[in-house]
Amino acid sequence: MMRKLLFLFLFVGLLSVPSFASTLLYGDNATGGAPYIYQIDPTTGNILNTYTNLSGTNGRGVVVVGNIMYYTTAFSNNVYKYDLSTSTSLGVAFSVAGSSGLSTMAYDGTNFWIGDYSGTNHAYLYSPTGTLLKTISLADCTGYCDGLEFFKQGGQGFLISNEVDGCCGGTPVKYDVYDLNGNLVTPDLISNPLDSTGIAWDGTHFWTSNIDNASVSEWNMNGTFVQTLALSGAPPGYSPLIEDLSFNYSQTLTTPEPSTCFLLLVGLVGVACFARRRAAGPLTLG
Repeated sequence: MMRKLLFLFLFVGLLSVPSFASTLLYGDNATGGAPYIYQIDPTTGNILNTYTNLSGTNGRGVVVVGNIMYYTTAFSNNVYKYDLSTSTSLGVAFSVAGSSGLSTMAYDGTNFWIGDYSGTNHAYLYSPTGTLLKTISLADCTGYCDGLEFFKQGGQGFLISNEVDGCCGGTPVKYDVYDLNGNLVTPDLISNPLDSTGIAWDGTHFWTSNIDNASVSEWNMNGTFVQTLALSGAPPGYSPLIEDLSFNYSQTLTTPEPSTCFLLLVGLVGVACFARRRAAGPLTLG
């Protein structure tokens, strides 16, 4: 009976370990005109949906939290809002004072990190209601950087940003890790030989957009290349010129780090071994 209960406990524990990767990837396109955002299958690179009834001109940043999508454009300081469940534009969520254009966005579970696209190396922390909470400078950003993401390691939050405008700043495009005060932690974690702009985190790995290559690349947490997926299935007349990427933060920020899952499994196995030892009687030395 005890053995059956232990196997059941182990089985349920394994089922409770969630998948590391989020289901869908979103990409905001640099069109020169009205922006459009793709919904992408990250296992195949296939474009599943295209959202076109968006505001502004020349898409840049995108953040998805639950059913709500936030996005920015190159020539406006507005952050726009969109309901994915009803395909409804919700207009301006808030504006970033002092900026004439915004690049990529990220979300830390409560507030938004937003990259400036006015020529500075600034990143802004804003509340969802439009209150400026912090402004930091990213030392290795040369201005117009268009790849910014928030991620967690060891329970601590970090930012990762590219160093240039990834479409036309020369290759390889490098991404650096900063703490949340703008201090450089790890330079050149990722070095992409392709023109590379936006970056997303799926809970365990990074994904970058290869804007002139119609593809996305996957990298592990050490910056080691994993794979490149070609994007396919764009509607007629639309092309993948993706600036920024986002997984759904309601999934990625609740995904346990690999070490957490490993400790869970070790704990379950340890419980089983301890129970087996007790059933066999005390261990005798000598």
